[in-house]
Amino acid sequence: MRRTSTLRRQLIAWLSVPLVVLWSINILVNYDIAKQFVNLAYDRALLEVALDIGRNIKHVNNQSYVDLPEVALQMLQSRQSGRLRYLVTGPGGEYISGEPSFPAPEETSEDRVSYYDDVFLGRDMRVVALRVPVQPGSGRGAVLIRVAERVTLRSDSATALLVRMVLPQALLIFLAIFAVWYGVARGLAPLTTLRREIEQRSHRDLAPLTESTVPREVQPLIQAMNDLLARLSASIAAQRRFIGDAAHQLRTPIAGLKTQTELALRQTRTEEDRATLKQMYTSTEQITRLINQLLSLARAEPDAGRASATERVDLGKLARETTTDWVPRALARNIDLGFEDQPSTAGVDGDPFLLREMLNNLLDNAIRYTQPGGHITVRANSADGDAVLTVEDDGPGVPEAERERVFERFYRVLGTGTEGCGLGLAIVREIAERHQAIVSLFPKGDGTGTIVRITFPRAATIR
Repeated sequence: MRRTSTLRRQLIAWLSVPLVVLWSINILVNYDIAKQFVNLAYDRALLEVALDIGRNIKHVNNQSYVDLPEVALQMLQSRQSGRLRYLVTGPGGEYISGEPSFPAPEETSEDRVSYYDDVFLGRDMRVVALRVPVQPGSGRGAVLIRVAERVTLRSDSATALLVRMVLPQALLIFLAIFAVWYGVARGLAPLTTLRREIEQRSHRDLAPLTESTVPREVQPLIQAMNDLLARLSASIAAQRRFIGDAAHQLRTPIAGLKTQTELALRQTRTEEDRATLKQMYTSTEQITRLINQLLSLARAEPDAGRASATERVDLGKLARETTTDWVPRALARNIDLGFEDQPSTAGVDGDPFLLREMLNNLLDNAIRYTQPGGHITVRANSADGDAVLTVEDDGPGVPEAERERVFERFYRVLGTGTEGCGLGLAIVREIAERHQAIVSLFPKGDGTGTIVRITFPRAATIR
């Protein structure tokens, strides 16, 4: 799966990459500029040395010599410094002073001052050539003074100058990228807050999203989402009203049909008619149960038109009373229905009507799927401060592959041989989630039967 880049990362990439490219181009330009300034400064320094030598050339009896102090000559001729090399030749090219092995230029120039690059002792050198007339106007020619210096000195100086120029620019670019990162983070903070708000919402919460805290550029998106939420909420509400209204409308005629069927069963004598009426009675019971479960489901869903009567509920007491109501039904099927309670069972903040309806559906399922002679146990206890409600039966159990699907509406496990409409556990989960409870389903320790456990966190409240 391709990883989608974040908006912050894209903005930083689009800003930092051009900055780095421009910085690289700037390095090349600055290095060229630094070399020009360094070459100009070093050329002037070489020329000053040549001029100093020229000012100390003396001419006696048609002979020329350099009248420099011995210390100055030693400094110029020192091979340990490796800095300067020089050679002074007369008008006819005769040696006057300096290093005789100094190479002659490949091209001679008649300019008073000229610069060129050459190789001396295996090193690249920069040379300045200065012509000093022996006696101006005499026509006796000029003395040629050549002073050379290693090129690496210029390169080192240019590099040092470039580093001094580039490092502040690099720091500035880093600070600019950090400022962009920080600014983008602050600018996207409202979107992060909005994302957390959506993540923390229940799937039933279709209230409009807040527009005032998001940037103006994002407000059209929020408005579109709110419009979608409004249309979705209206559609769900219409569906709920239809289910509730239809169940209410069907309840009365179905109750009448059931009563008439019971009356006909008492008055009918023939076995054929009684068999037909029993089938009608069974179908009427199934329809009645379906209608009651649809009404329970409509009540369990939020915003179903019924205000939630939230109060502190003694879960143990409620479970005991509800279990007692189902004892006759269990005895009619020869099922042992028992209840276990702990005196310290934690209370639950919720709707007692919905909690009772949830347990009713659990007991109805357990009695329907448990064979005659089986056992059903209801427990209410506490675990780490949480209230826990458990219903355990000896039924056929639920295959592991279907333990999640049985909570879907109208889904039934095939092959059980028991009539049902597939809404009981859906109602249980709906009511549990409304109370922020966790429903878990698993087999007993011997691998048979089913245990349905509902855990109510200590801080859970009805939504």
